[in-house]
Amino acid sequence: MMQLPERVEGFHHITVATGSAQGDVDLLVKTLGQRLVKKTMFYDGARPVYHLYFGNELGEPGTLYTTFPVRQAGYTGKRGAGQISAVSYNAPVGTLSWWQEHLIKRAVTVSEVRERFGQKYLSFEHPDCGVGFEIIEQDTDGQFEPWDSPYVPKEVALRGFHSWTATLNRNEEMDSFMRNAWNLKPQGRDGNYQRYAFGNGGAAKVLDVYIDEDERPGTWALGEGQVHHAAFEVADLDVQAALKFDVEGLGYTDFSDRKHRGYFESIYVRTPGGVLFEASVTLGFTHDESPEKLGSEVKVAPQLEGVKDELLRTMNDPIVI
Repeated sequence: MMQLPERVEGFHHITVATGSAQGDVDLLVKTLGQRLVKKTMFYDGARPVYHLYFGNELGEPGTLYTTFPVRQAGYTGKRGAGQISAVSYNAPVGTLSWWQEHLIKRAVTVSEVRERFGQKYLSFEHPDCGVGFEIIEQDTDGQFEPWDSPYVPKEVALRGFHSWTATLNRNEEMDSFMRNAWNLKPQGRDGNYQRYAFGNGGAAKVLDVYIDEDERPGTWALGEGQVHHAAFEVADLDVQAALKFDVEGLGYTDFSDRKHRGYFESIYVRTPGGVLFEASVTLGFTHDESPEKLGSEVKVAPQLEGVKDELLRTMNDPIVI
């Protein structure tokens, strides 16, 4: 199979269907020290839900963890194969003991220090909905400046994503897609884990595949407690269009049309392994809020501004920072 030009640059964001908005704030902001960069709404279903964005100061691609808190809307699902099963953050080398103690103080059940691909890490779950997290020690050479959080000292603060892990029943077709369509390069194995990277790897450029032949497939619908999609950065709309054209030419035709998401332009493709990938063009978060005010107000599409208060009452999912 022909290998395409290297158009995908690395991670943009990860989007997760969670439980409650406050549960997300309690974990992402008050425990992990991320900034609530943007509060908006997701309108694709019959009932509106929040779309919350957490990241570093300006929400750079590679730091963005976004959530749909869907419990109040009644959207349920099942975790399993064909999904992203763990989202891993970078922490400075030598800080895992601090993070372990901090997580315990915040009533988060956390593992002992483990090692994979020669790197030490901790694993834990979102206390409100069960989604998997890891914190991995890695020197990121200043690539992502952390948010100056009142909850986490800057010297131990998380510095963007390290990697994401997809759980699959088998990897043959997904391996071909990632190498030939998504310009990921195999980096080696550690037990049931196969590692891939964009370019030479580094922060927000590593994707791991965990093979579990016995894991039942997870649901694809938007449901509480599962990662909905993994979004990757491309340079501009022309590159995005060329990527779609060429990937469809390889036979991977389950692509969406372009979606305008307010802060980025997106196309989606269902991969052979079942994981939903997105290719995103960044528009930024400061066109409707100043850098100092990011995340301070709920932002909606202009045509919905007149009914915003009614939508918020319908959601009944309050947030206290």
